[in-house]
Amino acid sequence: MGVIHKPLELLEDNFKKPTGFSGRLVGHLMTVQHRTLTDWTIEQMGIADGDDILDIGCGSGMALGLMAARNATGTLTGIDYSPVMVGLAGKRNAATIRAGRMTVQHGDAMNLPFEEASFDQVTAIETFYFWPDAMRGLKQAHRVLRPGGQMVVTLEMSREASGKPSLVQRYFGRRFTERSAREGLRIVSGADLTGMLTEAGFIDARFVAEPTRSLGWVCALARKP
Repeated sequence: MGVIHKPLELLEDNFKKPTGFSGRLVGHLMTVQHRTLTDWTIEQMGIADGDDILDIGCGSGMALGLMAARNATGTLTGIDYSPVMVGLAGKRNAATIRAGRMTVQHGDAMNLPFEEASFDQVTAIETFYFWPDAMRGLKQAHRVLRPGGQMVVTLEMSREASGKPSLVQRYFGRRFTERSAREGLRIVSGADLTGMLTEAGFIDARFVAEPTRSLGWVCALARKP
């Protein structure tokens, strides 16, 4: 008999690597939950027409579609650790893929399967918590960016949080933080993120935050020299 997970544990495990039916369900839930966070991130990015963009941990492909709508001539590339999410992202963006402007593939942030200097922007929206080695992932992103290219890391839960989140938000936030500590993950601040970006070789690192949104939205941005 297999291991029986409690509902919250099953949900949280599927945030990390969605699998099977529950993974597809989580993918759809994340699409709804993260829409406003993604819109906010895209506003910070300042996408220029013609930008070639990589989205690490693309999930069900919502961000890819939104970025494609603002970028008529650039290419969009999505990579995700979960084959289930790769499938959902491909279905969501089928027309853009057929037009030759987008690709979605299975892959790992720790070993990006792309040549050096391939992209103008690299994004990691609500996935950075799950990277097993944050510095390795950032250095991989640095490698595949072109000189002057931009790295963007967005989280909806950070140490920038303030205000009065709902009971549900506090409950999920507390449980996630407790499990993160046990599993060696950590919830970071904007200063933590900019420090890591600088250590990884980026310049002009900065962050913007919305402390009262969810459990502390933060978006850190930096450029490759």
